[in-house]
Amino acid sequence: MKETALERERATESVEVVIDGLTVHLGGTRILDDVRLTVPAGCFATLLGPSGSGKTTTLNVLAGFAEPTSGDVRIGGRSLAGVAPHRREIGVVFQNYALFPHLSVGRNVEFPLLARKVDRGTRRERVAEALRLVQLPDVADRSVRSLSGGQQQRIALARALVFRPGLLLLDEPLAALDKQLREAMQLELKRIQRETGTTTVAVTHDQVEALSMSDVVAIMQDGRIVQVGSPEEVYRRPATRFVAGFLGEANLLPVVDGRTALFGNPVDGGGGATVLRPEDLEVTAADHPGTVEAVVTDVVYQGARLRLTVTAERTPLVVSAVPGELGTRPEIGERVGVRHRGGELRALADA
Repeated sequence: MKETALERERATESVEVVIDGLTVHLGGTRILDDVRLTVPAGCFATLLGPSGSGKTTTLNVLAGFAEPTSGDVRIGGRSLAGVAPHRREIGVVFQNYALFPHLSVGRNVEFPLLARKVDRGTRRERVAEALRLVQLPDVADRSVRSLSGGQQQRIALARALVFRPGLLLLDEPLAALDKQLREAMQLELKRIQRETGTTTVAVTHDQVEALSMSDVVAIMQDGRIVQVGSPEEVYRRPATRFVAGFLGEANLLPVVDGRTALFGNPVDGGGGATVLRPEDLEVTAADHPGTVEAVVTDVVYQGARLRLTVTAERTPLVVSAVPGELGTRPEIGERVGVRHRGGELRALADA
């Protein structure tokens, strides 16, 4: 099989990204406050937080669309201070995809190569390779307007990767898609990132999206990064009340004398509060040994699971249960037993 120009050409190496003390003021307001984050080469990192937490501003500074007040950003060991956006060799996929409606799919993907004065033969091979990567090899001649939302998202990704950037930035890339397509594209984005090895930084406010795609999650609050870790670490071991409450549903229980109120489980790290996730709790018969009596106040069917809200000693709790494990489905007003399934518990900071 004949080797293509694309295969002969060495791919751009993945790069480490270092955000060092980044502070941004806009209109007299501090938007970012001493943001620090290191993204290892080849890693998929997500900035996760509510609206106004500073995640999009951080991405804009990386891309060169916003100037920091202080601090530095280094990509592959090179400071980006004073480097224009088009000279940073960064691929960007915007929330609205920003495709050119008057150009064909192939011309859209080809555009970054034209801007870099890549020769025609290599451009043709690069575009074909990028379209194969996103599993749309036969749409080069089609109009962008004829594509579905999911297909447009893939074309935007192909265009961002066709010139082999060392860093890829994703700004809420799945926000415009419906739930089923969004879940499918989460897997696709991760597959493509794994195949290319491109260091990727994404922005989202969708917790499930961040946990599904990322190697590293950086949670932002009020312009600061408050916790960084793997998806499992930030979900199972949140550092603060904010992180615990923002990542999925959380039962926050006071800690008294080193143990949880209600269940009496030991808690590492002193007093304050700890978090029990809905799946950490089990509903049993009301008279089951080792349980706390509770009253069912709400039952929501979610397919494979039931979301139960119960009240035990005036404390509302959310419990996730598998219908088959419960025998009969609990009814509102029914008395049940609730117990903690066990496992390590840690005290949360108040922030």
